[in-house]
Amino acid sequence: MAEGKIKISLSIAGKSYQMSIDEAKEELYLEAARRINDKVAEYSKIAKMDIQDRLALAALRYSIEVLTSERKSALGDADVEELQAIEQRIKGYVKR
Repeated sequence: MAEGKIKISLSIAGKSYQMSIDEAKEELYLEAARRINDKVAEYSKIAKMDIQDRLALAALRYSIEVLTSERKSALGDADVEELQAIEQRIKGYVKR
């Protein structure tokens, strides 16, 4: 096993998954599995769905969160670029 790698076992929706990951990311993997399991459990209370449906809805929910975050970041980058352009114009006026 490569240096800094560890083997972990994650349980997601009652199934165990063995993985080799970077040791620094262990908490991230554990938290992700916990959140998925929490969401699957939440969906089991709402409606009569099989495990595949609950996992699909959990994946959809977290995908939407990631996309929303990415779009906010992209919007933030555009805002930074606009502010930099404004800063350059101001510097141009100040130098006159």
